[in-house]
Amino acid sequence: MVLITPLLKRLYERSGLPCDLLATGAWNRALFMHMPWVREVITVDSRSAPYWFDRSQRRLIHTLKARRYRNVWICETSPKSYRLLARAGITRGNSVNQLDLAPLQGEHYCDKWLRLGNGSPPGFEYPPQPDVPANTELFVSDEERRECRQWLRQRGLDPERPLICVQAGSKRTTRRGKVDRESNTKYWPETNWATVIDAVIDHLPGAQVLLCGVPAELDMCRAIESHCTRAASVQAVADDLPLRRLLALLSISHSCISVDTGPAHAAAALNCPLTVLFGKASPDRFRPRSSDSPVQVLQGFARDGNENEADIGQIATQQVVEAWAEAPAAGQSQSR
Repeated sequence: MVLITPLLKRLYERSGLPCDLLATGAWNRALFMHMPWVREVITVDSRSAPYWFDRSQRRLIHTLKARRYRNVWICETSPKSYRLLARAGITRGNSVNQLDLAPLQGEHYCDKWLRLGNGSPPGFEYPPQPDVPANTELFVSDEERRECRQWLRQRGLDPERPLICVQAGSKRTTRRGKVDRESNTKYWPETNWATVIDAVIDHLPGAQVLLCGVPAELDMCRAIESHCTRAASVQAVADDLPLRRLLALLSISHSCISVDTGPAHAAAALNCPLTVLFGKASPDRFRPRSSDSPVQVLQGFARDGNENEADIGQIATQQVVEAWAEAPAAGQSQSR
């Protein structure tokens, strides 16, 4: 969802009006809070539930029908979503749809969404505007930063010392079963993370490392913490990190090291220097994009160098440490 922020800004620049954003999951309201290009975030609990048994879907249709102006840009591919929109009279014939964009080999999703934003629904045309940079942006308030600093103090951490966020888990990690199962292509061993954390603390004395995530990833975070020889400077906070607090934390942190997952994109969107580990996903299409901070991307390949055999397990700990240290912010505390 972070990758659509250039589209939202593009539509705002073209029309002079903020967008209403339709998404699945109430967490999207928190993600897009304080964004000047978004007026309202409308959510449904599920696209898959039968319509007449899902109150959120019926509420959505009522809301969409009540809109006087309904110029719609659709980033979806799911037939379930199209059936739901059709109930409100929104079809591919009276909207701008990503399915109608000519595919471009290796195109980054931010660039794709900007192309979508350059289109107009039939019968409407906005004045041409200069293109906006295809970088992501999120927003955090000063009050949220103050609350985050107070939370850090309550946990015995010093917000004036460098804070380094580590995001080892992903949505694949929280699925049932062992985190190192074969289907988890974003799994990097806990001992690897601990080795990197120890080296980072050695490189930046006084640094504090926070192991981030959702509560379901707490066991993995604690396992990493247990392997760290600099454990006094490491703290697992996955059980106490709601989304807005995570965003505030990233906005004041020195840097972030993460697998390819949502918090990595949030870090880039908040201009937190980022080192990100990719598994089989294509960095060409999904690389986090920042407007004003470095993003270091690492991807492991099979021993024969075959790019079609990308394997996150082939990324060496030393590669991660070196990539993190190359960022301009590494080795000096950020004041945000």
